[in-house]
Amino acid sequence: MTLRLLPGLMLTDESERPRKEQIARNLNVKLDHTFENFKKVAGTEGLVNSFRAVLTGPKFMLLIYSGVGNGKTHLLEASAIELYRQGKFARVMGFPRMLSTLKAAINNPDLDYDEILTNYCYADRLIIDDIGSGGSDTEFGDRILEAIVCARYGRELLTIMSTNRDIETLPERMSSRLKDKSTSYLLWNKAPDYRLKLRAGE
Repeated sequence: MTLRLLPGLMLTDESERPRKEQIARNLNVKLDHTFENFKKVAGTEGLVNSFRAVLTGPKFMLLIYSGVGNGKTHLLEASAIELYRQGKFARVMGFPRMLSTLKAAINNPDLDYDEILTNYCYADRLIIDDIGSGGSDTEFGDRILEAIVCARYGRELLTIMSTNRDIETLPERMSSRLKDKSTSYLLWNKAPDYRLKLRAGE
């Protein structure tokens, strides 16, 4: 994909709105979900720095885990935006949707299951949101997740992920790679659910 850089990605010029909306769709992000706009509260100390660090290396794998509603998706989207600013493409992909795509390809002659899985395994950059949500914490889901992570680890490909799952329930071969501190960040977001506070009017 040919990228046109948009430093700041701010919707200040109405003439730029259609192009920026297209960028948001291509990346599957909200354009205000930048690192600069991340809400820093107790429990999020150091998260932005770790996300920025994995984008520059030498570590290439990151998993952030926690409960719901405390900014994990924001950080994944900020990573996609930051990569875009650098002229690199990475779309934020929901893990349940990835599994649905693979399942649909199993018995569909118009879709190539192996090609889809290979793309997930070997794309230069991959951002996966919501591992375990939407019923994706199944034997099939774990098998696909393990295959993707192990393949990408072996080739040292940038991989950023989020989950609400107890990390002790993740596939063993995946966990062992994420616990390798020389290659990976394993981050616990300790912040509370922002959305509960918003609904309460705080």
